[in-house]
Amino acid sequence: MKAIVKRSVAIFCVWAAFLFLQGTAIGAEINIGVVGVLTGPSAYFGLDGLHGAEIAVKELNDAGGVNVGGTKYTVMLRTYDDEGNAAKAVAGMQRLKDKYNCPVILQNSSACILGMMEKNEKMNVLLSGYFRHPEATNKGNKLLLRHHIPTREDATSLANGVVKIFNAKTVALLSDVSDYGKGYVAAYTKLFNDLGVKIVANEWLDQRTQTDFRSQLTKIKAEKPDVIMLSAYDEASAGAVKQANELGIKTPIALTTGFQQMGEKLTGPDIIEGYIKPAEYNDITPLPPAVERYKTKLYPAMKYKEPMGLYGQIVYQNVHTIILAMQKAGSTTDPWKIRAAAPLVVPVDKKYNTTGFKAWKENGEGVMEQRLGQYKNGKLVVVLDYKK
Repeated sequence: MKAIVKRSVAIFCVWAAFLFLQGTAIGAEINIGVVGVLTGPSAYFGLDGLHGAEIAVKELNDAGGVNVGGTKYTVMLRTYDDEGNAAKAVAGMQRLKDKYNCPVILQNSSACILGMMEKNEKMNVLLSGYFRHPEATNKGNKLLLRHHIPTREDATSLANGVVKIFNAKTVALLSDVSDYGKGYVAAYTKLFNDLGVKIVANEWLDQRTQTDFRSQLTKIKAEKPDVIMLSAYDEASAGAVKQANELGIKTPIALTTGFQQMGEKLTGPDIIEGYIKPAEYNDITPLPPAVERYKTKLYPAMKYKEPMGLYGQIVYQNVHTIILAMQKAGSTTDPWKIRAAAPLVVPVDKKYNTTGFKAWKENGEGVMEQRLGQYKNGKLVVVLDYKK
């Protein structure tokens, strides 16, 4: 009888262990955090980025999950709405770390990234995203990867562009009060001084709270600049462009990468005819394979109500890159190993390359080719190509 009991117990233990291991394998998760602005006037910027992450995660899980070190994982997206507020972004990072132990958190806002950088290393969190603040990668943070280029590089191509295309001798600046706008103003101040172009007006707007920019535009109009340099995201940029048109301002406007598909939809093609802005990888003709697939298949299949933008395409590739780095590192939880492996997996395969991202420098700075586009007959056409 005792022998039978012992055998039964042994069999039960083996079976229990099997179920436990099976459950562990099936239930194993990779937690990737997204902290960003998901509500409010600038929500499109954050929502489009979130959509790109969701598309990448769905694609990975639909393919059967991710194999890292011989274990199959389901990728989970953990989100937090920081409302574009730096303090809330830091709180969101803390929450996602405490609740889900996210080793990687994506943050795309220049207004929030610096605050998070003050604590992410101590919290053991790798930060990645398309934040544009020019100083982010110059602060010695070892757990930081910019999946784009800084504002100063866009500002350089725009400043040179307004001189070459419009023969500008004077410009006016209209910029968001966030670090995003301040980064452009700092770059433009030096660049235009070197180019011999006079800045005749320097006005500010708050894209989180303002929708009426007529006061700033009226002051700019009085100075009669050759070009207006507008640095803000979609909704605010579109509002300023439309109100400039209503005020009878015919001055051409140079837009930043913050003006994307939502901005184009809000303004319509006629008002922005002749305006310039940095042209991205998805503006190349013919479209790169990954961009075409994202635009014609992946994004439409999700049936989002928001129009597709560039932000989502950047985050889509960023998620795939982080997963590849985890596989290369053999770890889903160690941010230091993931950070060390990341430069070894770029550029990614053309199936997932929606941005043309080329490499990471040692300090986490991104490397990409630059192009300048001009709106002609409703389309952004590449007019200057800066090869690197």
